[in-house]
Amino acid sequence: MNKYYTYIATDANRRYLQAGLTTNLNGTQQEISQGNPALFPFAVLNRMVLVEAFDNMQAAEKRLSELNGMCRLVKERLIRKQNPNWLSLNPTLPRTAGHKKTVVYA
Repeated sequence: MNKYYTYIATDANRRYLQAGLTTNLNGTQQEISQGNPALFPFAVLNRMVLVEAFDNMQAAEKRLSELNGMCRLVKERLIRKQNPNWLSLNPTLPRTAGHKKTVVYA
């Protein structure tokens, strides 16, 4: 039984929000995190900030049409409800930001 996923992807500045539908979540996450310009030619979307899973295609397509019909403010509220810090939802991918040294000033 296939799982169908709807997602919202954004860029680093949160300027663009793009909703999409996929069956291969890991492959789509890798394409988005690499900033594939063929996937989104108008902006470099590199973070998947909202993911919803569905068991059938009709429910996923219905939710995708709902997401595309929402205004930006409603999409932002939906994202902040489930992901308040707009973190990238790529748990399977290695994080390169962990290698940076951090300095904390008191």
